[in-house]
Amino acid sequence: MEGLLQWAIINGATASEDAPARDSTYPQPKPLDPAVLDVILGKPASVQMTECLDAVEHSKTPLEAREIALDDLEMLVENIDNANNLEPLGMWPRLIKLFDSSDPSIRVGALWVSGTAVQNNPKAQAKFSGHDGLESALRVLKDDNDSSVRTKALYCVSSCVRGNVQGLTEFIGINGLPTLMLAIENGTNGLRQKAFFLLRSLIDEAVDTETPEELRPGMYLPNAIAEMGFIDAVATALEDMSDTDQGAGPAFEQAVEFLIALCTTEDGKHAIETCKPLRSAVSAAKKQFPGIETDALEKLL
Repeated sequence: MEGLLQWAIINGATASEDAPARDSTYPQPKPLDPAVLDVILGKPASVQMTECLDAVEHSKTPLEAREIALDDLEMLVENIDNANNLEPLGMWPRLIKLFDSSDPSIRVGALWVSGTAVQNNPKAQAKFSGHDGLESALRVLKDDNDSSVRTKALYCVSSCVRGNVQGLTEFIGINGLPTLMLAIENGTNGLRQKAFFLLRSLIDEAVDTETPEELRPGMYLPNAIAEMGFIDAVATALEDMSDTDQGAGPAFEQAVEFLIALCTTEDGKHAIETCKPLRSAVSAAKKQFPGIETDALEKLL
């Protein structure tokens, strides 16, 4: 206690006060090792992000460790400030380059990180597109031969274009809609489900009258979807579905939601009413998935 009181007297005295002189033999505190501070406080997020991507890119890092590094990076960019730091850290070009990795799991991880970073984040969406990220993700969605990679590519595309008029404009200009149709025609049920969901979301945004007209394409988008042959593609996809197929039920449900959303326009309603293959496909699918509500759609057929 005596030592503690002496310390308080010395440190509490002002420069003008006659404080006892410090004992020159008293050991001076050593500066903390930065490594120790990292253990105590944790490394800054920017350092962690850089280390994650460095590990992924290092040729001698085991594949499992690279996958874990991408998982860690994805969790970091869930924070919007960290996501926005991808640009000043120079990480966007490096991430997008990984879309072409020879390892499917690395392609999946890179697309997952990118999709999470741009989701509901206008600043990150703009930077991602500025590095041709949206175009690269669409290319992967169209051309990759791994279904899990294509599914994650669609997640990335969806995150970039939903609620983003600039991203949607670019998406339309680089043949995003034909790429979605291809995903419906030759994709897995999981991929089809995500494609139907994106189409429905885009239609809802396009016709939402609470959004200023200059920030949405209006009826042009659903009318274009109706004219492009999406209804026939949906009918063919439904004919391929079976209740024994993984993910077929959710895909069918999203297909119904998409078709109902498309009926908000005259062109869409006409395309659905006049598509005979769709009528038989919906009828057959309903028998396989009786728990899915289809009354609103059947009234149009």
